[in-house]
Amino acid sequence: MAEAALLQLDAITKRFGSLVANDNVSFDVGPGEVIGILGENGAGKSTLMNIISGLIRPDGGVITFEGRQVNFDSPRDAAEAGIGMVHQHFKLVGALTVAENLALGDPRWGRRAVLRFDDLRSTISSLARQLGVEVDFDSRIDRLTVGQQQRVEIMKVLSRRPRLLILDEPTAVLSQEERPALFRLVAELAAQGTSVIIISHKLEDILDSCRRVVVMRHGRVVSVSEVGGKSREDLIRLLVGDDLPTLRPKEQPNGVGQCLLKTSGIGVRRPNGTTALQDVSFELHRGEILALCGVEGNGQSELVQVAAGLLKPESGHLQYWFDPDNTSYLDAATLRRSGVCHIPEDRLRDGVLVDAPLGENFLLTHLDSQRFNRSGWLLPAAVEEAVGEAVSTYSVKTPGLRARMAQLSGGNQQKLVLARELADDPSLIIAAHPTRGLDVKTIAFINNRLLARRSAGAGVLLASADLAEVWQVADRIMVLSAGRLHGPVAISATSIQEVGRWMTQR
Repeated sequence: MAEAALLQLDAITKRFGSLVANDNVSFDVGPGEVIGILGENGAGKSTLMNIISGLIRPDGGVITFEGRQVNFDSPRDAAEAGIGMVHQHFKLVGALTVAENLALGDPRWGRRAVLRFDDLRSTISSLARQLGVEVDFDSRIDRLTVGQQQRVEIMKVLSRRPRLLILDEPTAVLSQEERPALFRLVAELAAQGTSVIIISHKLEDILDSCRRVVVMRHGRVVSVSEVGGKSREDLIRLLVGDDLPTLRPKEQPNGVGQCLLKTSGIGVRRPNGTTALQDVSFELHRGEILALCGVEGNGQSELVQVAAGLLKPESGHLQYWFDPDNTSYLDAATLRRSGVCHIPEDRLRDGVLVDAPLGENFLLTHLDSQRFNRSGWLLPAAVEEAVGEAVSTYSVKTPGLRARMAQLSGGNQQKLVLARELADDPSLIIAAHPTRGLDVKTIAFINNRLLARRSAGAGVLLASADLAEVWQVADRIMVLSAGRLHGPVAISATSIQEVGRWMTQR
């Protein structure tokens, strides 16, 4: 007799106005099973997981957990029932220690000013030993790598001993070196009887860790199948059918174009005193994509911020094509007016206002444009027209032009950010992880847009952790390791293996 399912979903439906996010979704999760959820951005994956974890209620359908029908009114209800979720965007407080974050919002460790940290440390340490994980309780969150922060989030959820753990895009912010540790943890949890749902756009995550995969499209489940025996191409066909755009061919650059950005001896220290950048020098030219790579935390974020006018270096200087004799620091607003755009690394933190309408989000970098602003008066019709053009040109799926940004999936939010930043045909594009956490179809769309701008004569500084993607789109590559720069060098003159060695040098 087959073992009863831990979680059973029957005809789950959720609507947001005229948008059907989940349309009669049905599947089950077995005890100790690792199951993957695949789907394009906007396919309904996050809505479904938010229903399972108690963040939102379905409009129809039945959820059965451990043999009984459940209706969760809050994440606390789901947690008490045995369901925990680790979100893609961490819910940690950077200025607090690991121990303080583990205690935050959890009444088991006391209330108000009286917290039982000894009990917390004992419980978490015991759990960490079982799973082979190290926990430094006294470290501040903002001084940990993203992989370490993720483990804190996971330990916080696991401390409640859930029967079902949901991981939303768990490798989106991890380096290749950090992925194995996560999947060893997942395998250990499954061996101990915990079921795990993994939502991921990275097909390798599904192939490496899951027994079955659920594929969603337009809010519906279109396939539930075994992962064994499937290839990456098989998963792509299940995911998008034959509707995957091909990547625009990357023609060879026709000589070296005008220098758009030259950095000389850039040095930056972090607020905690550690060195982020040390004597960094390079040039970026028209008609090329220059990739910036490295293991997370080695200075890439700081270099992007320096180039975009968001962080003033302590030493060295930058020169831009529109004023080559000027070596003084130029801020982001000045650069933007001069033809520099910036696609930020963290969309939710630095790129959008999730509770604001699409029009207000579009205006974030265009408020001083005469198209939308006449003598201090905003022109709403012009804003709506621009949003309509962006939605149409960039295939943004939205309930309407006056929708809030929060009503869009992550991929459609990123498309709107891209449309906003490329609207004025910038000469220099600074793109920080523009395809992170997106599905294969949206990744191809965004990369084709960057290649098109390169062909039109723009220069692109592309920060990316995906070396396979870099090899498809970039002309040259440079690597930051411990704040020191290796390269730039032509893609044709190096290899992924050599770049991997650079990334691990100190």
